[in-house]
Amino acid sequence: MKYCYCGLALFLFLVGVGCGAGHANLPSITVTPQSATTTLQGQVGFTAVGNFSDRTSRELTRADGLSWRTSTAGASVGASGEATCLGPGTVTVTASAPENLQLTINNGVQNTAPTIRGTATLICQ
Repeated sequence: MKYCYCGLALFLFLVGVGCGAGHANLPSITVTPQSATTTLQGQVGFTAVGNFSDRTSRELTRADGLSWRTSTAGASVGASGEATCLGPGTVTVTASAPENLQLTINNGVQNTAPTIRGTATLICQ
């Protein structure tokens, strides 16, 4: 019986590790630069830094589930954070990623964690 409890404890530990337990969550994203100005058809490269609950941070990528979008059609932003002004105006650039990045990299698992967002401003002249 003693071996049964040890085996069960080991199994539960391995299941917890396999499901991403013990990994830091992503409470915030910082987008840099916070504000940028460029001309029409000009480009600005934005980066998204994940600030984790264990007080570490690192640049996020598409492999983390990072996605980019703009608030209007006045600019477009690619998967790598490169924004291009298409018309004059002020545009909000948003980086989004799931709170629990560990689920993103597991094959066949859909991430249902809350989405965390960070924003910056792009002024197109």
